[in-house]
Amino acid sequence: MNRSSELSPYKFQAPKQDPGLVHRSALIERIAQRPIVQCIVAQAPAGHGKTTLLGQLYHHSKAAGIATSWLRIDDADNDFNRLLLHLNEMISQLEVPDARQTNGNDHQYTVPHAWPDRLINRLQEIGTPVHLFFDDFQSIDEPDVELLFREVIRNCPENTTIYIGSRAIPRIGICELQVQQRIEILRYDELKFSLAETQTFFSYNKNSPLSDDDLHIIYNRAEGWPAALQLFRLTLSSHPLAHSLNNLESYTPFQITEYLSNNVLQRQAPEIQDFLLKSALLPKLNASLCEAVTGRSDAQEVLLEIEQQGLFLNNIDHERRWFQFHGLFAQYLKEHLQRRSPGLYKRVHKQAAEWFFDQELYEEAMDHAIAATDFDLATCAMDLWATEQITQACLHSVERWAAKIPVDAIFLRPSLVVKITWALTFLRRRTKVLPYLKALKEAKADGSDPNFEVERKITMAVVEMSLDNLNEAFDNLDKIDTEDHQAADFWAFELGAASNIQAFERIARGNFASARYHIAVGRNHNQGNRAPFLAGYNTGLTVTSAYLQGRVDEAYQRSLRALQTTSANIDDSYAAVATVCCALYPLYERDDCDSATKVFEQYHSEINTGLLLDFVACAYLPMIRIYDAQNKIDKADALLETLEDIGISANWPRLRQLCAWENIRRTIINGDLPLAQQLADQLPEALICRPFEQRFHPFAGIIEDVEIGQLRLQIHCKETPDTESTLQSAIQQAQAKNFVPREIKLRLLSALFARRKKKTAQAGRELKTALTLAADYGFKRTVIDEGPAIKELLKSELSAQWPANLTRHVNEILGLVTDTDHISQSRILESLTARELQMLTLLAKGETNKGIARHLFVSENTVKFHLKNIFQKMGVHTRTQAISTAISFNIV
Repeated sequence: MNRSSELSPYKFQAPKQDPGLVHRSALIERIAQRPIVQCIVAQAPAGHGKTTLLGQLYHHSKAAGIATSWLRIDDADNDFNRLLLHLNEMISQLEVPDARQTNGNDHQYTVPHAWPDRLINRLQEIGTPVHLFFDDFQSIDEPDVELLFREVIRNCPENTTIYIGSRAIPRIGICELQVQQRIEILRYDELKFSLAETQTFFSYNKNSPLSDDDLHIIYNRAEGWPAALQLFRLTLSSHPLAHSLNNLESYTPFQITEYLSNNVLQRQAPEIQDFLLKSALLPKLNASLCEAVTGRSDAQEVLLEIEQQGLFLNNIDHERRWFQFHGLFAQYLKEHLQRRSPGLYKRVHKQAAEWFFDQELYEEAMDHAIAATDFDLATCAMDLWATEQITQACLHSVERWAAKIPVDAIFLRPSLVVKITWALTFLRRRTKVLPYLKALKEAKADGSDPNFEVERKITMAVVEMSLDNLNEAFDNLDKIDTEDHQAADFWAFELGAASNIQAFERIARGNFASARYHIAVGRNHNQGNRAPFLAGYNTGLTVTSAYLQGRVDEAYQRSLRALQTTSANIDDSYAAVATVCCALYPLYERDDCDSATKVFEQYHSEINTGLLLDFVACAYLPMIRIYDAQNKIDKADALLETLEDIGISANWPRLRQLCAWENIRRTIINGDLPLAQQLADQLPEALICRPFEQRFHPFAGIIEDVEIGQLRLQIHCKETPDTESTLQSAIQQAQAKNFVPREIKLRLLSALFARRKKKTAQAGRELKTALTLAADYGFKRTVIDEGPAIKELLKSELSAQWPANLTRHVNEILGLVTDTDHISQSRILESLTARELQMLTLLAKGETNKGIARHLFVSENTVKFHLKNIFQKMGVHTRTQAISTAISFNIV
């Protein structure tokens, strides 16, 4: 078992109260008198008593009956998912047992909350005052983690106060909090001891009483710095006072600490010096570990003696097993040993690495092995450690550790190359992952691992999928059997991912029966929390498969269930984003635009960094259309630009192609056909050609792709001799593969084409077929997406002879369009001034800017200014669009 993945109890244990420490009563009282403050930051360099102060505040709060929780931050908390585990444990300690259970009716579905909202809601629901303590906050440097803390602190509920100890200024939005007077920052000047506190501190040393003059001299030399004062106290116990003070007359406090640290070390017995120098290399230590690196058999007694003497050693658990040196003293000892004996320095690290490895504490083993430059041991430990980290989506940790080991050493261990490749791929580190992909392609079969060749191909397939090299991805998984009922751990994770890709391919080929089988296999591999974040892709594929086959209601209900905040399957952002992406089309199709908007906005940043093109596209395209339907043109424009930026940064030409043709579709719908043709004529060849063979359609392309875009353009603007045959061939292919929304869309375009060719009977037949499919399967927005031309065709072709269910469905579609038109018309009429209405009327009559200026006795610049306002209020970009909208809404 990988014990590195277990929650370390010491991280959640506040320092115990030591009667030998000065009680910071004045600071504690000052903080207590400012109840409006919800964030207290103790910020200063090492040795200023930040942890001691936070510990005293913790125990003071606890004694007052306040719910308190402590977290010792370290480098591992830069991994978002690992931090969430720790935050969850902190809050769980404060909740009553019932609050941890899922409540509510299974049929009451809600969209998920973003992580800050979840944490804030849980804190608020505790009801009673809550104090959260975070020590060593300077370890945080990951922007996403800083953002999480910033959002939680900014929106902190009234019952919660957050305490932070940090050597550096934490990036938590301090300026905003200061303006709101919701933060108190205790810096060096406030944290240093007062003269009275210094006197109390030295009064504990009965063997070396100080005169007032001596005390003043020491206080001025140390400038109230607690660490320097402690070193003074230790030094004075064995050196004459005058000698120590005279030697330090011109030293700064920082120089004093180095001088005094050396004195403290030198006055110890040789065997204790040896023990201190070796054990100081250990970030945390216990007796067994110290015995391994020092060769002693009485380490527990030595540790307790050192702690009792005040040699900067602190117990960090309640069982008095684990200890930790103060960072300042430990740093001095480390540098001293490294200067004096670099060989011994490496040897101690190697011994520590081997001890941690034997204890299955692989992350600590990696740390010491890297310090010892034993990269074979480091990669061996990382290979074992990374397995669980990846399946639990703790990917940033894998990336951070990989960066500390020479890549050549990593490439010597192919199984580790596989795992790091997974992490870099899911983090979308496309530049970093390419050398690993190359190494996998060149890797030889590992005779010790019979599964390695399959692992290698699965990993390469995942990378190729992320690069949108779908042919290569599918080829890698050709003939790989993923149905292994005995699979467990990382092997089950890999097979689950392969099953998802195989399901993706079967959907793209229209083989939904086979896709269902592979989805089931993948779901089986993902069960039991073996790979929770892959479950999100599995759920997304299930929803998408149902939607593309026309089972809109099923897709919608599955989407709602998957989006419940209490769903265990989407309890992390990687799982959630895959599910959210695939849920948006069903939500849009069912006109549940409020839910779609809410969930998109909550997961917007995660969607932007999505792994697979089709998932990202299937989130953005329906949202663009929702904003268009709500006449929020600026928002729709911004989303389309963002999606195009994603396509460029990720080097996804197919996504750029989807963006280009979506822009053309919107231009056609807005009635500016010349501009639509112009945009199409200006497209580079790469955005016109189909990216794949006809044999498969990636699922975003089933709904909208270059073929549909070109046919739509030809039908509305300029047909070609092949338009009709291409259209009929596309309909037959969609029908053969059971791509229901694609067939509906193509038949609607066929109806519009027939009408344009004045083939009224054919137009009626195609329209009725398309609407029958739409009515049978529940599609509405797919019909509306074709714009005013379809609306007019529906009105003209609606027949009393049509079946009742078809007539009812058409009226529901027209109702949605009419509602949208009514809202838009009312909004536009209310926003336009009398002068702007005059200008719009003249514009509709074909007047130029010069003519409008002459009619209204104003300058041309004034006309341009007013027209700009008119376009903005109407959500249009051109004169043609403004005229078309004004006529369709009966404004002119």
